[in-house]
Amino acid sequence: MIKVLVVDDDKMARRGIIAEMPWDLFGMQVVGEANNGERALEFLKNEAVDLLITDLAMPVMSGLDLMRQVQQLYPHIWFVVLTFHQDFELIQEALRIGAIDYIAKTQIEHAKMEDVLGRISERIGRNRLSSFQAPVTVPAGQSIDAASMLVFIAVDGQQIDFSLLSGCPFLLGKPMQEISLGMWTVLLEQEMFDEAVAGMKADLIERGLNKQVAIIEINDLQGADKENLRKRLLLYKERSFFYEYENPVFYYTFTADRLNTEYPGWTDEELRTNREAWSSLQWIVQVNVFDELLQEIGKARPSVAQLESIFYTAKNNWLRIVPEEVVNMTDMPGSRSYWQEWTSWLNGVRGRLRGVVIKSSYSDEISNSIMKTVDYINQHLDSDLRHSDLAREANMSKGYFSQCFKEIVGRTFHDYIRDARIENARLLLVQTKQPIYRVAEQCGYPNEKYFSRVFRERMGMLPSEYRQETAKV
Repeated sequence: MIKVLVVDDDKMARRGIIAEMPWDLFGMQVVGEANNGERALEFLKNEAVDLLITDLAMPVMSGLDLMRQVQQLYPHIWFVVLTFHQDFELIQEALRIGAIDYIAKTQIEHAKMEDVLGRISERIGRNRLSSFQAPVTVPAGQSIDAASMLVFIAVDGQQIDFSLLSGCPFLLGKPMQEISLGMWTVLLEQEMFDEAVAGMKADLIERGLNKQVAIIEINDLQGADKENLRKRLLLYKERSFFYEYENPVFYYTFTADRLNTEYPGWTDEELRTNREAWSSLQWIVQVNVFDELLQEIGKARPSVAQLESIFYTAKNNWLRIVPEEVVNMTDMPGSRSYWQEWTSWLNGVRGRLRGVVIKSSYSDEISNSIMKTVDYINQHLDSDLRHSDLAREANMSKGYFSQCFKEIVGRTFHDYIRDARIENARLLLVQTKQPIYRVAEQCGYPNEKYFSRVFRERMGMLPSEYRQETAKV
């Protein structure tokens, strides 16, 4: 049983998480709760805990400071952080400290709690297994005396009937070793010939295993270090397999040296750049931009957590222009999906957004110019955005610019800026504790009174009242 401690200064949020999560389904039990980091440390002195779920923004002691101390005192404890979807600098710092996942508070009410805990449970399993020493049968420094290896990987979170798999004719008499949760290996004296591969495929299809497991034949293994190979396989399953698996294909083959290829993922700056690119709608208008962004992801192979963080932010930016029912027509791929599903989802989203953004009466050049203006506005909400300046930048007269902007974006130039600023203010009021005048400045309102009046006109209450109301939810 995995023992869980939930730490959040917001009592309602804390109790909601404890009540809503299906802990029992994943062998978890909440053994305690705390409203700040200091009380969490006091609890840990007397109670055994395996998983710490903590908010990042808390009084007395922040979630990051709590994680640092717990890491020193109780290095066996796993961390999951609670945060808002745009606190990505804090999320990145938490991941550097050792968090295995994060939960965005803004999506809890919409997410399937079973999927959230399933993802966390799966990552705990991977970390737990990858932290083990090599099995006695695979001592460090010992080389492999085999030409090839079959690697079996359970796909889509499937629970594989091991007896059904191990009973396949092509595996009879060959010992299987489980080196990770849902990952087995079998050593072969020689590479498989085409006829043998065809027979293996037919046997798996007959047993219905082709939809539950992928097989990778790895050749040129002779002399490879067993422990190093095990580690490389774990890394491959964690990162590369996510990008390379393409259903319904279930058989793959490559040589062992391919496992040595390392993919850098994204630095904080690269993550920020890609987040801005996907938040923009340039990839909707220009297919070459879309292709380049996909290629960038395929080249760097960022983690699934980084992908999720990018597209949660991007979806909120798309909503400033596109109706919510268009963006949310299909849900973002789940935690057990593969890059194949992500690209399919993105192609579908692009098609729907393009139908809204691209108007038949305007050329792609005009639409692209307006989208660039929208991007500029979103990135400079704290600046003095002048109608005439942006029209000039778009190479249009002020009147024609206004016409194009309204028909393509669906709102007038001034209405869009006002709504974008109010939406940004709303997020800052909920996610930060900055004073009202500072929020006003960051949203392009140097006058706090004027900002409060505009905010009340749009939201039906003053900024201070909005902050108080949302804090109760």
